Amino acid sequence: MKKSGNKDNSTEKTKKNESTKTGDAVTFSDSDTFFSAESKKNFTAAIIGIAKNIDNNIFSQIRNELYSLYINNQNIEILDLGNFAFSSNKIKKLITRIKNSNIHTVFLCEDDEISSTILQFQQDANSGTAMILADITSDNKHISKILSNKSEISVIGYQNYFSDRKLIDKLNKNNCTAIRLSEYRAKPNDIEPVLRESAFMVIDLSAVRYSDGGTAQSPNGLYAEELCSIANCAGLSNKISRINIVCSSPDNTLTNKLVAQTIWHFADGLSYRIIETPTSGKFKKFIVDMGKSTTNLTFYKSNITNRWWMEVSNGERIKITACTFDDYQEACKKNIPARWIKEMQKMG
Repeated sequence: MKKSGNKDNSTEKTKKNESTKTGDAVTFSDSDTFFSAESKKNFTAAIIGIAKNIDNNIFSQIRNELYSLYINNQNIEILDLGNFAFSSNKIKKLITRIKNSNIHTVFLCEDDEISSTILQFQQDANSGTAMILADITSDNKHISKILSNKSEISVIGYQNYFSDRKLIDKLNKNNCTAIRLSEYRAKPNDIEPVLRESAFMVIDLSAVRYSDGGTAQSPNGLYAEELCSIANCAGLSNKISRINIVCSSPDNTLTNKLVAQTIWHFADGLSYRIIETPTSGKFKKFIVDMGKSTTNLTFYKSNITNRWWMEVSNGERIKITACTFDDYQEACKKNIPARWIKEMQKMG
């Protein structure tokens, strides 16, 4: 991506029927033009800024930082739709159109209210959502809006001293996944199956430590390189199609750089994405004898990506879900993997 003079054109205020090439990004100021153009060209991802006040060129510095980065993969091309003024009705219509377009989208969100509203409209009972959050509290709008939602939720990187134990227990009882920052650090590869089974992702930059570009003045949190690694993994995953990035400090230069590099890593992962399931493609099948304690467990390993899956059955139906090599090794020790138990609980 080359440095550009891209501006945050409001699709709500400006109506034009032409596009302009800006570095390796294309800026459209009219949503109809955007969606018709998308059907003719295979863009890696689209960027849309959503704010309550779009008259101050909000998010422009993030875009400038993004377009100043180099790309090593020439297949990466970003479609920039500019900024939308926030309203629930407009967001609902926008999400519907994006769903129909099947284009991967990064939403730049002014605050967690905007992000949680987007999430509310795009979630359904069959879609999982991974959320990078510092806190699990009733004040967190993402948490307050999803507690009654039956879709699968995974919270990654939360910090115990910012979180309500009762809400954590409630998430666990609803078969959601809550991974502390220390747990992620101990086994960072364990979140790969979580991301592989998710369709959406929320990144709240308050989960990043302040010295690394986080938006909350806390000495602890994810490191910048950890966030970029997670974003890259999300790009490589099978399903993640939309990411909300909550960046409530758009005037912070370090935060702008972090958001830009996070988007870069997501797009880079997308450019190498290989969608595969054990029902199609080249896989090795492993059947592990668990002895008399339970039935045998079945695992699959991709010959292309070396990723792992396992079968979970409740006697009525079989679900094939993402797992890790560690899960397979645990089964070989005659121990039922914790991931298998959680998936069984989800199946009821």
